[in-house]
Amino acid sequence: MNKLFFVFLMLSLNVFAEGISDLNAFVNNVSSMSSEFSQVVLDKKGSKLQDVEGVMLFKRPNKFRWDYLKPYQNQIISDGDRLYMYDQDLRQVSINSIAKVGGSTPLLIIAGKNIEKYFTLKNIESQAGDESSQNIKWVEAIPKEEGAGFSKVMLGLTENKLSVMKIVDAFEHITTISFKNAKYNVSLSDNDFLFKLPNGVDVVQNGGVPTNLSTTSNPNKNKDAELIAFANDWANAWSAKDIDLYLSKYAQDFKTPNGDAFSLWQTSRRQKISSQGKILVEIEDIKLTMKAENSARIQFKQKYTSDKLTEMSNKSLVVKKIDGRWLIQEEISGK
Repeated sequence: MNKLFFVFLMLSLNVFAEGISDLNAFVNNVSSMSSEFSQVVLDKKGSKLQDVEGVMLFKRPNKFRWDYLKPYQNQIISDGDRLYMYDQDLRQVSINSIAKVGGSTPLLIIAGKNIEKYFTLKNIESQAGDESSQNIKWVEAIPKEEGAGFSKVMLGLTENKLSVMKIVDAFEHITTISFKNAKYNVSLSDNDFLFKLPNGVDVVQNGGVPTNLSTTSNPNKNKDAELIAFANDWANAWSAKDIDLYLSKYAQDFKTPNGDAFSLWQTSRRQKISSQGKILVEIEDIKLTMKAENSARIQFKQKYTSDKLTEMSNKSLVVKKIDGRWLIQEEISGK
């Protein structure tokens, strides 16, 4: 074998082998990022379907913000608990729990910590196109969840930093997102990832029927949307057995059922939930009662299903807004 070719082959194999290593370095060493981006969508014949530009931010774990600026203005925002997708033209925002859709959004590959919980990773060879001359190392991420809406994501990294990603959907359309003027480990506040509900938009909760929320006619409906989203997030975290997220919904002064110390109750709940097999918690007929400006009661019908039990009950959560977050102070069954 030609010696020069052999050296080139070995270098190529080294580049090929280090993609996942670079991705792990990016996840472990980059806690936040801000960048401009361009997004181009091609159909399977190579015809351009979309060409947009915007800016993005992320902060681990699971907080991200994508602002599409031209030729139209839309937003995708995650506050770590909920995913908001706002379509300005439709005047509609879709709200989903991150615990429920974690494996269905490729953006969590960028902002998440435990990527392999939702995606199967493997190194791949250089992709065709202009990026191939930039010494980019590539990783392919395949969603573990069926019906994710996309078949794979290809992540291109340069010097342990994300520089481009390609998303292939079920119709073989390829979305290429290129990052420029990126800054890493920047100081970002949690307030940077709060979705501000515009006036008079329709809100779709977890794929449900749109509800018109006009902040002009009734400012309290902003709180209604927050409380409904909070209750759904709580139920979804319980269903997903995401115990850390579930327990984060409770205030430090939570009134435990038997008067136990809060830490002992947390340990007991953690053991009980983790020992169960499949869990599904469904809530419906939500009713809200504002007790004060930052205090409310959420009432609903709850259906709890596990491998051994199916149970219907009425439930109330007494919640209070503390440091900008709704937290549960008391949980009452049968009311």
